[in-house]
Amino acid sequence: RILNEMKSRKRKLSSFTYDLLERRPEQTDAQKERREIRRKKLERKAELEDPRRLKRIARRRRSIFFVILIIVVIGVFLVRAGYKSYTLAKERALVQARLDALERKKAELEIELLVVNSDEYVEQQARNQLHMIKPGEILYIIPKPASDYDATENPDYSEPVPNSPEDEQPQGEDPTP
Repeated sequence: RILNEMKSRKRKLSSFTYDLLERRPEQTDAQKERREIRRKKLERKAELEDPRRLKRIARRRRSIFFVILIIVVIGVFLVRAGYKSYTLAKERALVQARLDALERKKAELEIELLVVNSDEYVEQQARNQLHMIKPGEILYIIPKPASDYDATENPDYSEPVPNSPEDEQPQGEDPTP
């Protein structure tokens, strides 16, 4: 019904415009052009107000909005997935570096274990640290001079040791007899 009214209004408008043009034959060409331009503007305005056209425009705008919305949502998911992939790759590199370091340490410890479990190493440590000897050997321990010792390392050598009981004199007694 609204559509029919719009069409009839358009017909009335255009017939009214033609009636005006026919009544005034004395109009100049410039006036005719201005009236024709005005008539075309009014026709375009009537077309713009057409409900079907407005529905098409609204439908097109909605579809463009949803397409843009879908693109944005997909973009957000792709960015999140890319960031997560980046962080996981970075973490994987750190874990791989730590694994390599632990494998090197394990190899070093295995070599040290082989050395420590050898009979030669055990014998060397027993001789050096525990001063053990084989049957028939004589152990000579040469003490270091007192100047080589630090007072904090060995408190026995920090004070002079008296050589004889005579060197020790009780305080307060006269040394002469």
